[in-house]
Amino acid sequence: MRWTLVLCAITFFPALGLAQEIERDKLTLAGWDPDEPVPAYAYHKKATKNMPVVIFLHGMGGSKEQSAARLQELARQGIFVLAIDAHLHGERKVPGIFPQGKNLSSLGTDYAIWVHQTSISHTARDVSKIIDALSARGDLDTSRIGVGGISMGSSTCMVLAWKEPRISVVVGLIGAVDFWSDVTKTPSGKEQYAKRVALAPRVRQLVNSLDPLPHKKAIAPKALFLANGAKDAIDIESIKSFVKDLRPSYEAFPDRLHLLEEPKTGHTVTDRMWEEGTQWFVRHLLRKSIRE
Repeated sequence: MRWTLVLCAITFFPALGLAQEIERDKLTLAGWDPDEPVPAYAYHKKATKNMPVVIFLHGMGGSKEQSAARLQELARQGIFVLAIDAHLHGERKVPGIFPQGKNLSSLGTDYAIWVHQTSISHTARDVSKIIDALSARGDLDTSRIGVGGISMGSSTCMVLAWKEPRISVVVGLIGAVDFWSDVTKTPSGKEQYAKRVALAPRVRQLVNSLDPLPHKKAIAPKALFLANGAKDAIDIESIKSFVKDLRPSYEAFPDRLHLLEEPKTGHTVTDRMWEEGTQWFVRHLLRKSIRE
């Protein structure tokens, strides 16, 4: 398994008033496609051993550089935080994928859905390969791994929630749990069905292969935290229904499932979402690891 460290750019952040300096390492990691390495930033305390891991995933059109200050704060807790560029994003961006003047984030069309879902699919597979390589580092405890993400990154986390058994903690901010509701922006029913059948067969197959909804029983006993705005285009009712359906699977450990609903918020990550998401990682990776 290839783990390549390129020009280790170490940055300190004394202005944040941290009790201990935080290092930022620029990494190039082996992903699912051996010909497409994954650029990443790692944030961690200097000379710290046995750190749990959080892999952080940005939203559509974003990059690993986003949310740096928040990730530094998470690293301050004693967690090794890895921010990666999603497939087709950041340093992995392909010219022309995001046409100038067009907003793909509203989804709905074959092309926009293909870009969104392909990015999710490929990046989720990258994460599994990255986890393979993390075990080669002597400073990490790979029995304690969490993933967190925003929007498209959150949706990628939900794919990993049901697919990747080595992940024990999931924090999804303003993402979807019902992919068909999300990509069509239409609740389940006749109207959504009409939109689905109008899409290309490959696009339908891709969404079906990733959708967490049919696989929700595979998520427990992972510690799952979801945070969404009630005024978001991502239907809050689909998320509330998803969490309600999960409750029986968490009967033995109800503290591992939580939905934070922000009633006045749209497609925006609030300070409260960040703070509670950070504490979720601290609680389930540091204070009381669910692997114990």
